[in-house]
Amino acid sequence: MNVTGVDKQSVEEAVQEAEAKPLAFDPAVRATYIRSMLSEIPPLVNRGVPVEELRRTYSAFAESYPKFFDKIVKKEDLSPIHTMLISLDRMGTGSLTQHTASILVGQKLVDRFVKPQLDGSAEGKRTH
Repeated sequence: MNVTGVDKQSVEEAVQEAEAKPLAFDPAVRATYIRSMLSEIPPLVNRGVPVEELRRTYSAFAESYPKFFDKIVKKEDLSPIHTMLISLDRMGTGSLTQHTASILVGQKLVDRFVKPQLDGSAEGKRTH
């Protein structure tokens, strides 16, 4: 055990276990479904279809992916979803494991959202 209380061998075993675990879903099917929603819902939002009507019409998507649905109807940045879809595509072809995909998507999110906040905090401390 090292100073932080994390056993390196246990971490390595957990990573190996995560990478060997079979997927509980078909990544290609999931990516296709999400892409279809990304192409169908935004034009309706732009035409002014009420959110509750969209929620009823696309209830399966809204319930399965509530954060995605909210981002779409609020016209928020969808690029993180597209990043995730690329990872699903790679998982579907077998060129990426779910574990590795999670790490890559997580790192992109940290780089995009967390680090700028930390950099802003550091800059704010220097100027005061």
